[in-house]
Amino acid sequence: MSTGYIDLHCHTHFSDGQASPEETVALAKERELVALAITDHDSFDAIDPALAVAGDLELITGIELSCNHVDRDVHMLAYFVDHKYPPLAEKVRFYQDERLKRGIKIVEKLNELGLDLRLDTVKRVAGDGAIGRVHVADAMVSEELVHTFDEAFSRYLGYHAPAYVPKTHFDPVEAINLVHDAGGISVMAHPGTVRQDNIIEELAEMGLDGIEVYHSKHTPGQVRHYKRIAEKHHLLISGGSDWHGRNDPKAELANQKVPYAVLQMMKDHIATRTSRAKELK
Repeated sequence: MSTGYIDLHCHTHFSDGQASPEETVALAKERELVALAITDHDSFDAIDPALAVAGDLELITGIELSCNHVDRDVHMLAYFVDHKYPPLAEKVRFYQDERLKRGIKIVEKLNELGLDLRLDTVKRVAGDGAIGRVHVADAMVSEELVHTFDEAFSRYLGYHAPAYVPKTHFDPVEAINLVHDAGGISVMAHPGTVRQDNIIEELAEMGLDGIEVYHSKHTPGQVRHYKRIAEKHHLLISGGSDWHGRNDPKAELANQKVPYAVLQMMKDHIATRTSRAKELK
């Protein structure tokens, strides 16, 4: 088994991060990570460019899927998936199109509120990324419609704010099944931000493989708490910084000190599942 630390949660400019896949890989090497998973929101576009420059860095194919369960936003991390598996790839493209439609609606709402923001400005800010609220917020700052990124969310884009538009979400059962069919494992992201632990048990019954225990928004007490929950429900644990490349010292790449043993347990889980599937044939 390898030693060293890993980071299984980060984002590039193909979703709501600021760095390119190449820059992300370079930083991971600089910080002496031995494995990295790029988990852009509803996008696989960073995977091939990152693989091309990974070299000795073990790069795990990943994604963060936007799901909804009992009217709660639940983000599902997927690891080891075949990112070119047609049913999953096609579904991801569908949700990228839905993100654009959502972006159009948000801009329309902002215009109705008297803010002169154009969709082309948001698209320019997003670049190659799947459009999200962060791109709208950045565009609002660049156009001097608000003073700060946080103000954009608190006044206009946050939940219950006047320009908020809900996402089109994956159904969690569909997401879990697609991830499994693509050869991967499903992990509920940052459960401490959802704050409804009963959802973990419900998703575990649906086939969820693990929960993200180590996360930049989890306190040490929450890390211990979610380790116990994972053990109770026989779930894998995962962890990462949730790095976006923004100036957030609490979410710096590699800051969670996740041991490689976490990744090895995932690999062992997949190997066991594959072996069982062969026996059943």
